[in-house]
Amino acid sequence: MIFKQFFDPISSTFTYLLAKAKGSEALIIDPVLDRVDDYLKFLGQNNLKLVVAMDTHIHADHKTGLGQLRNITRCMTCLSEQANTSTVSRKLTDGDSISIDGIELKVFYTPGHTNDSCCFYAQGMVFTGDTLFIRGNGRTDFQNGDAGQLYDSISEKLFTLPDDTMVWPGHDYKGEHASTIGREKLQNPRYFNKTREAFIEIMDNLNLPNPKLMDIAVPFNQHFGDGLGDSFGDNVALKPEQLASLEGYLLVDLREEEEVKQVGTIENSIRIPLRHLEAAVRDLENMINHAEGVVFFCAHGERSALALEMTRELGFKNGKHLVDGIAQWIETGHPVIK
Repeated sequence: MIFKQFFDPISSTFTYLLAKAKGSEALIIDPVLDRVDDYLKFLGQNNLKLVVAMDTHIHADHKTGLGQLRNITRCMTCLSEQANTSTVSRKLTDGDSISIDGIELKVFYTPGHTNDSCCFYAQGMVFTGDTLFIRGNGRTDFQNGDAGQLYDSISEKLFTLPDDTMVWPGHDYKGEHASTIGREKLQNPRYFNKTREAFIEIMDNLNLPNPKLMDIAVPFNQHFGDGLGDSFGDNVALKPEQLASLEGYLLVDLREEEEVKQVGTIENSIRIPLRHLEAAVRDLENMINHAEGVVFFCAHGERSALALEMTRELGFKNGKHLVDGIAQWIETGHPVIK
């Protein structure tokens, strides 16, 4: 497996890139906007295709690289369903799985540092974001943080993992790079031999200053999806009622299999995950020749806008997309099939 840990010295942020092997699909966790060129260089050197970019939470100390990576690579973006974001490809819930070539990440919802914090587990490794650091943990005094929830997330989720599980944190300020669950159980001063009440008292009395970039980073990270697809025009960006009245168009569902199983899909649609769309273009073109055009849809509208951009570049002129995704389709009372 290809595993790469990047470090941003300005915000002391760790970013992680995983792939099965050279030439395969890749995913990235907690990318920093100012380091996107480093990630792209590494992807190119290893002939990797970035298909998933995910944040453990809405960051307050740096600008996320999700939006720029999405715009450049057309990867899927992922955040917790609790995250206050304008557009994201997939909203994650506890127990969800994210799969690429040969690698599967399991999602743990771990609120406490923020109310949208998640950790990701894969093959004896857990990526803990700001939930758990090396002999420390994230603060709990902004973005709906809660010290009691953080204690529960650590004790009931992370510390139930095997002791030899590698801990890859979102930050480190002391020059270390990794730990283990067993080590943190015994050496983390915030947790070891501390009751829940004692932990809460410690966290409630840290009196730390706000991150320097907080007033800039949080709004930016909430709205990294703004503007995607704005140039398409009203006749291309469809609302649910417009799609319901459309006839003769090929409907393409861009979501992953697990997402479709969870909520269903629109009748008479075909499924081509966004990460496979480019490889399926020739077959798609043949199908479009027998239809009025194509309508792409996904969960919330981000992937369908990217698909429309991609196919327009390839010469497909008669394409549309469901601007708010199947989530809005269902919310407005339109039917789905399982």
